Amino acid sequence: MSGIAVFLPNETMCRQAEAILSKRKNHVIVNKPTTIDNVVEETRKAIELGANIVVARGHQASDVKLYTSIPTVEVVMTAQELGLLIVKAKKMVNKPFPKIGIFCWEGMLCDTTYFEQLYEVKITTYHLENQDDWYELVEHGIAEGIDVLIGGEKCVRYATQKDFPSVFLSTTGESIEIAINQAETMYEMAESEKHSYAQFSTVLDSSFNGIVKIGADGQIQTMNRVMEEMLKTSVKSAAGQHISEIMPFMDGEKIGKVLAGEEETYSAFISNEKNAMVVIAEPIVVEQVITGAIISCNRTMRLDWSEDKMKEKLLAGFVAHENLDHMLLKRPGFKDAVALAKIYAQSSSPILVEGYSYEELEQFCQGIHNYSLRKNGPFVVVNAGNIPVERQMHALFGISEAGFDKKQRGALLKANDGTLVIRAVDKLELPVQRYLLSAIRKKRFGLLDIENESVQRVDTRIIACTSKDLKKMVNEGRFRKDLYYLLKAFGITLPKASERRMDLEILLDEYYKKYLERHTRYHVLTPEAREKILSFQWDNNDVQLESFCERMILTATRRKISGEYVQDLLDSLYDLSEQEVKIPQTSSDRGFLEEAKIKDIRDALMRYNGNRMLTAKHLNISTSTLWRYMKKYGI
Repeated sequence: MSGIAVFLPNETMCRQAEAILSKRKNHVIVNKPTTIDNVVEETRKAIELGANIVVARGHQASDVKLYTSIPTVEVVMTAQELGLLIVKAKKMVNKPFPKIGIFCWEGMLCDTTYFEQLYEVKITTYHLENQDDWYELVEHGIAEGIDVLIGGEKCVRYATQKDFPSVFLSTTGESIEIAINQAETMYEMAESEKHSYAQFSTVLDSSFNGIVKIGADGQIQTMNRVMEEMLKTSVKSAAGQHISEIMPFMDGEKIGKVLAGEEETYSAFISNEKNAMVVIAEPIVVEQVITGAIISCNRTMRLDWSEDKMKEKLLAGFVAHENLDHMLLKRPGFKDAVALAKIYAQSSSPILVEGYSYEELEQFCQGIHNYSLRKNGPFVVVNAGNIPVERQMHALFGISEAGFDKKQRGALLKANDGTLVIRAVDKLELPVQRYLLSAIRKKRFGLLDIENESVQRVDTRIIACTSKDLKKMVNEGRFRKDLYYLLKAFGITLPKASERRMDLEILLDEYYKKYLERHTRYHVLTPEAREKILSFQWDNNDVQLESFCERMILTATRRKISGEYVQDLLDSLYDLSEQEVKIPQTSSDRGFLEEAKIKDIRDALMRYNGNRMLTAKHLNISTSTLWRYMKKYGI
């Protein structure tokens, strides 16, 4: 049971309260006179009975607030009540413009700004600060020349002993009624909040999703039992902590944008060793003000693999080692691509990854696999560029002229319940593309497009990789339009190394340190040499850069590695022969990344009227490197 406790300083005021309560429905469970000495004790007794709000006046209200935590409504004198007391005080002294001293606790009185004009008196208010200073204040007031005082029981008793005119600070009941009305309003609001919270808690605990409520400051307010189980914590220990402390796998920056109103919502697919879940954060908006957010976590199930299947996968070597978060440590320039990959990971639809470095492409695909629900399944990679045309059907589907090869299953079946990465997907012949499209859409393939004994059912996630412009190949009739659009719907483009300078800096520092330690060397890389390395157009990104760093350290003859030495080494290592550069002469054989490079060079040459020195400076490369590119691409 909950309710209101009313504590007033005398029986008269309690009878006034009782008369008010008898005329209306109320939730008052205690109404009794109290003194300054026992009001705190009586409040504690009322709390044990179920009281959750107290009505009190003056010093008693102050003590209740000081020594308990229960919400307290103070009885404040109304203008009419105080006016009657002033009229009574004037009659006691019977003199024009008498000086009246009012002794009370702060907050007990209404606004008295115009009382002196209304009642033709001089009013001085003396606020009591503690229970022992009232007699000193009375003496001080008398010394200042007040003619009569208005105050509580102790002040009036002391004034009577000194035979000084005084009026008790009594009430007509109006202020008591106002205070009780305020207490009833607070009670109704508290009950409504209690019911709302109970309903909210029921909804939370009946949900199969984990749910967390946070405030506008990002601090956790409550969570349901499902979320407690997911996070291995309790709402009691988590409450008051910032969401980023309890759920560090979430993007704190994006959650902050949701709370600031800069983003409408936040959603992410989170995958780690323990859980795979979809996380959604929605703001709580009250009168166009964001007061917090609700975070919902829906746990998803990974494909179940038995211990025997896991052993078979490990022995066969179908294992992905890289993960997306680890990649970001070395390649922060992949931030947007990784964010997109994490979203795609929750689907089983095919993905198209476009990039120049196949080393990075494969690592990226491993990361997608390990973040997906297929993490426990096999990870198989097929390089279509290394497979003869006549062997493509056999490599992917295990189909040859003699039918299905039962001894050597195709890659699609080897990757069943897992991920198949097809490198250089642009190299697949059109008939193979048609077969692949059918297998993806129907989740089966066979010797004939009808149900028969040779039909193989398959559930494999395809990740296709390329460095070519597939759209151009579609227009040229060399790649199927329907397969292209199926793959492109979940497309990711890995940015060029030249667009990720920070990545190159991280890799350069790592490889430089690695090979200094491995070969027990001590060299200092000058700022000029470092800049030469970072500004070079690394075609194969980290593999090429790592090999270069080892060669540079092994052949360096001086302690300081100069920019001139680095430039000479770059030119000698990567200046292609005429026979080598004759191969990629037609635009149809070039990748889309190469086309972009050619366009940049041509635009710069036109801008500087063919001046190679200015062009090289604009492109942030050496003149010898510019010459090499011009020769390579026939510019």
